[in-house]
Parts: sequence; C-alpha cells; structure tokens
Amino acid sequence: MSTAIADAAAIDPLTVVSAPSGFGKTTAVADWASGLEQVAWLSLSSFDSDPSRLTYGVVHALLVGAERAGRPLALARDLDDPEHAYQEICGALEALDTPMHLIVDDAHRAGESWRTGLLGMLAEQAPENLRVVLVGTTLLEVTLSRHRLTHPASFVGVDTLSFTAPEVKLLRTADGAGLAAETIFAESRGWPIAVRLMMIGGARPDARAQSASSFLGTYVREHVLGALPAEIADFVLDGSVCGELTPELAAAVTERPDAAELLETCVRLGLFLDRFEGPHGVVYRWHTSFAKQCADIVALDTARAAACHRRAAIALEATDPTASIAHSLRAGDAEIARETLLHHWLGLVVGARAAEIEQTAIDMLRRTPDDAQVLLVRACASDVLGDHRVARELFRRAEAMIARTGDGTEPAVLQIARLFITDERSEVAEASAKVRQMLLDADSTELGDRAALNYLLGWTEIRHRGNPMIPLEYFSAAAREAQSSGDRELAKRSLGHLAFGQTWAGRLVDARSSLAAAHHEDDVSLPWSTYAGGSAAAAAGYVAYWSGEFDEAMRAFGTVIANGSSDRSFTGVARMMIAYTAAETGDVPTCRRAAIGVQDIPLEVVHGISWPAFRESSVAVLEEAVGRQDRALRIARKYIHCPDLPVVNVTLAGVLRRAGDYPAALEMLRSLRAFSEVSYVKTATLITAAVLRRHTGHHDEAHELCEAAVAVASGENIRLPFGPREAAVRKLLGEHVHFGTQFEDFIGRCLANDAAGSLVETLSERERDVFQQLQTARTLHEIARELAVSINTVKTHQRAIYRKLGVSSRREAVRTTV
Repeated sequence: MSTAIADAAAIDPLTVVSAPSGFGKTTAVADWASGLEQVAWLSLSSFDSDPSRLTYGVVHALLVGAERAGRPLALARDLDDPEHAYQEICGALEALDTPMHLIVDDAHRAGESWRTGLLGMLAEQAPENLRVVLVGTTLLEVTLSRHRLTHPASFVGVDTLSFTAPEVKLLRTADGAGLAAETIFAESRGWPIAVRLMMIGGARPDARAQSASSFLGTYVREHVLGALPAEIADFVLDGSVCGELTPELAAAVTERPDAAELLETCVRLGLFLDRFEGPHGVVYRWHTSFAKQCADIVALDTARAAACHRRAAIALEATDPTASIAHSLRAGDAEIARETLLHHWLGLVVGARAAEIEQTAIDMLRRTPDDAQVLLVRACASDVLGDHRVARELFRRAEAMIARTGDGTEPAVLQIARLFITDERSEVAEASAKVRQMLLDADSTELGDRAALNYLLGWTEIRHRGNPMIPLEYFSAAAREAQSSGDRELAKRSLGHLAFGQTWAGRLVDARSSLAAAHHEDDVSLPWSTYAGGSAAAAAGYVAYWSGEFDEAMRAFGTVIANGSSDRSFTGVARMMIAYTAAETGDVPTCRRAAIGVQDIPLEVVHGISWPAFRESSVAVLEEAVGRQDRALRIARKYIHCPDLPVVNVTLAGVLRRAGDYPAALEMLRSLRAFSEVSYVKTATLITAAVLRRHTGHHDEAHELCEAAVAVASGENIRLPFGPREAAVRKLLGEHVHFGTQFEDFIGRCLANDAAGSLVETLSERERDVFQQLQTARTLHEIARELAVSINTVKTHQRAIYRKLGVSSRREAVRTTV
C-alpha cells in the first residue's frame, strides 16, 4: 500500500486515498509518510467545514510540519483569507529544496464546498514544492469527480487498500496460530479491518452477518474483546466513550490509575488505537469504526455508559467544555450540560470556538426549545460568526420568553448578550453598567472567563464611543490576567486588543510597545475568526497612519481586509482607512482601488458603529484627492456637529482646513469634547486654531498654538496633520522654526516628508538627513555636529540637494516642502 501511495504521489501533486471506513487509509498513509523528510499533517473535525477554520488549520499544519523538519517557513500564522494565504504559501515554499507533503486526514469532513477555499486552491494548483494528499471516505471521489476522470492514477482506492491473498498469507505467517490465511481471505475478501479482527479473534465471521456494521459488532464483541483479558477488555470499553484520549483523561474515565500502561498495551496488541505526539504530550486515538462498536456495546449497559460519560464530562470541563457538554448529554445529565455551557460560553465565543458553541446550543435547543438562556448563547455565537440579523431575531425571541416567564429579574446572560447584539446606545449603556457590576462581584459564578468579559466591555466602549480611557482599563486587566495565567495565546490576543485600545485613546507610543510585546509571541498562532480578530493588525495600521508611514499603513490595513474575519467591524474600518491613506498619497490608481473597496462598507448603523459616516468620509477624501473639492466639502460640512466620531472628524476637518475654511474645521474639532485630550484630536485642534490665528493676522498667538500642537504631536510621533497636502500648516511650521521652538528635529522630519513623485524623493538617504536639518534654524556647523560629520560633508550634500531640487538657496530648498 505504501508503494501504491508513493507511486501516485510521484506522478501528480494531488493524491487522493479514498475508501469506506475500515480500510486502513490513515495507517497506510502514516506508514508511507514516516519515510518523508517534510510532512504537514492535518486531521479534520466536524467543525472544519467552516472555510476560515479550515484555512487556519492548513496554514498551522504547514508551519508545524516545517518546524518539526527543522526548516521553518517564512509564513504568517494568522492567515484566514484563502487567496491571500495561497499567495503567501506559494512564496514561502519557494525557498524549500525538498517537497513538503500536506496530508489532510478525514478530508471528507471539509464538506462539499472545500474546492472554493485554500485547500481547493492548493489541490487545483499546488506550488512546485508541495504535494497534497487527501485521505477520506468516497465522498472525496464525488467532490473530485472531474479530477478522477483526468488523473485516475492519482487515486488510491478500495482495490489497492484491500489485502490480497498473498498479503494475508504473509501476515498470517508472521502472526502464527489462528485461522488459516485462506480462510481469512475467503471470509473477509481482503477488507483490512476484518482481516485484523479475524487475526485477533481467531474465529470465522458469522455468515448471517449481512452488513458491515453487524459483522464488526459481532467480531468486536465476541472475537476481539472476548479474546482479551477481562481487565483490558473493560478498560477498552470504558475508554472508547472518548474518541481521543490522553493518559490523564483515560485514568479519569476508566478509574484506572494504570491507564497509561494499559493504553500502551492496547497499542502493542493492535487494538485499533493510534499513538500521536500532541503539542502537550502523548495522545491516543481510536479507529472510528472500532470505537463506535465498543460504544454501542457499552450503551447496552445504560448505567455503565452513563457513568463513563459522566466521568469524561467532569474530566474535560476545564480543558474542552464543548466535549464535556456532549458527554453530559450522553449521560442524560442535561442540566449539568446546561450549567457547563452557561459557565464557559463567553470565553469560547470570544475566543475561536463560536462555531462549536453555536452547534452545541442548537443541539441542546432540540431537546429544550424554550430555554431562553441557551437561545441567547446561540444568538451571541451567531453574531460573532457574522449572522447579525439572525442573531437579533434569536435575541428578541429569548428576551420575550424571559419577559413572559420571569419574575422581573434578568439573568446575567441576557445582560451580556445585549453587549453583543444591541445597536441602541442607551440600551448598551444600561447593560454595560450592570455587567461591570457583575465583574466587580467576586462571587459571580456565571461569568466564566473574566478576561473575555473585559474584552467585551472594552469593545463595547469603543463601538459606542464612550470615554476613550475606559477600554484601556478593561484591555489592560485582560492582558494582566492572561499573562499571569501563563496562557500565551490569550496573552497575545489581549496585547492586540490593548494595542488597538491605545490607538483609539491616542496613546500611539504605548500601542507600539504592546504590538512589539505581541510580536515576541510570534510562535503563537491566532485565527482571525476570533471575536475582534485582527485587532493587532488594525492597531499597527493606525500607528503607521498617524505617523505618516503610508506604505506600512496600507500593508497593515490590507492584511485586515485580506484576512477579514466574520466580524466585519475591522474590515469596514480597514476599507475606510485605506481610502484615507490613499488620499494622502495622492496616487490615482490607489485611490481608484480604494474607492471600489469603499462600496463594501455597510450602509446602516450596526453594533453602534456609524458605518454611513465612515463610508461618506471615505468618499469625501477620495473626491478631494482627485480634484473634486466641492463634492468633498459638501460631505464634510454635514458632519460639523458630530461629537463622537474622532477619526472621521479629524479627517473631514482636514478637508475643510485645506480648503481654507478654518472656522468650520475648528468648529468640527471642538465638537469632540469627550475626545479633546486624545492626542490626534488635540493636535489637529491646536494646529487648526494656529493657522486660523495666522490667517487673521495674530502671528504670536499662532506660534504659541503651533508650539502646543507640535509638543503633543512629537510625543506620539503624529506627523499626519503636517503632511505634504497641508500647505498652510507647513508654511506656518517653516516660519515657526525661525520664531523659536523646542522641537526643531520633529518639525524638520515633518517638513522633509513630501508627496509621492516629488523631487524630494530623488534624494539619497543621507541627503534626506541633511535636508531635514535644513528645515531647522541650525547653522551648517551645528548641522555637522548634529549628524556627526564634517562641515565639508554637509556642504557636499547641500550642493547635491540644491542641484536635485533645482534651487540655488536654502530658503528656496525649504519652500519646496511648503
């Protein structure tokens, strides 16, 4: 079999190993893969039909496989967009000198639409250094019917996987006593699992068994378990209630302290138990068919089965709550399952397991459709997965149930659900206050993950634009709890949320530090499908944007869009910020692409976010960038009195300021009273007031305001309001250097930054350093000391600068930036 798989993989980048259960597909592929240099192994679960989760799984498997081979891939860990991930994988694999083999076990669980995602792209057009092997049931042949017609040799199926008579004879000879090889082959027709069962059991199958299920059931009961020592047979039956076991879980479920030794014994006996090295230790996995037959046998003794499932539920509650719930339901403990769900749902929904919680809630609602609290949990999970309209309907139904049947006291889950679902600010404010009180109550037992609740409260404050400092308190608390708990994944996610909160509050230097700390955890991968997934990338984009680093801003916000999770908040914000950034660059093709992206920004207020304002402000700056200033001004003047849109108002105030309407620009900025101390708002307000005072002839006051603006901006490296398009501001800055300032270097950096395509771009890096110093009031000797070079070197660079800019004096050179 290994030879057949190797031959198929050698002739085609895609190999498909497909057969019904019991044909040893995984074992055969594992045997073949053991001789390969680089293997990425991905085993799918029933939840991996979700495209985002499947993409994340493929990327993670490739990274882990490369690391185990000692050849790490230069590949980001947080790729969720299929097209972007495909391009990144193609680029990363180019550096390999030997092929990487991506093996996807139970590939049929990817569903019928996997061909349209990342796995489909890799299967259809595999990079040169990648071989894809799909292992699963014959459903794969249906989804790959065209490929089977055109590449029949790349399929390994039942005919190849079945044992031949000589192979059975060879196995029988090696095994010794028992049924004759001819008898085994005649009865099993080479079906691998039947061959193995007959060799273990040593008896013929029941001729009356007309189906595979009855054949397996009889053999497992009579000839496999019946041939084992009683203690091992009991251990197998009890342990089989869990498809996957660790030694600790096996000990808890079977109540056997020697569970670790018994698991190894089962592996040695060939009892359809595979041993794997997991990220946290050894993991054992039953063959699905064998485990099902054992579970069916255990189920005949209802009390025993319930006890096993009950012990599994207790053992798994802390590490895998959804599995714990499933075991409680099988044990008939519906109330315990409900308690587990209500205790753990928040952390799982805010994490990366919203899909599992949604499915779990659906399963429970089939039993108790009128359970309002479980319905609320499902609503929140659906909302995180992107089904906001469905979530609102479920929320309203549950809220009405509680109102009809309750005593007027609202359960905690309802208040928390309001923070997920409700769009009305007044309702959210009331719910937020109640949830904050819950957080202060140390005895609260329904909160589950306190870090998740801190996230939720922080994002609620941002979405509904409350005090910008409050989210920092929540995100900081979540980060501290995560770091102290040693949970690196939670800590990295917390740092990303904290960084975004810091950019929202205008604390850009702190945000850079948080992003650097998160970057140090680069071996920890986070799926973008988490609640507020992509916060770190969005934060990086904001830091770069306010600093005038437009290439980096475009890259960061582009990453958010490329990996856009089901939470559309960040993708919509990223489209707006790409429009803002494109307008700053003035590049016409970039502006056109940004304008296309703006069309995907929502048209209605959702989650309290003013999407129409985001969309219109994007249109305004793009209209201005292509010369249609009148249209831009019409939009900007609509938002003069909006007290809670700081980023939008600062941007639209820039449109008004550049048009010379300084009073309107200042009025718009001063309306942001709750955000007046946020650095980018304060900088924009002060510099707008300064140019207004200069325009009216009050030069001394203008310079005082300018110095205050530069003081705030330099502390957070905010250079955007002093950019190339701000002619009036830059003229004032040029005058301010000679007026006298403590921030000559910062002003020099701002003035040295010029528009794309300008003559300044022709300067070398060292010439730019000198040119920046020429913006200040320093003499050439002082510039030489500042740059630690000789006066002659400065003069040489000065002459080169004048030649490239086509000027003949320092005054003329400085004017090129104004």
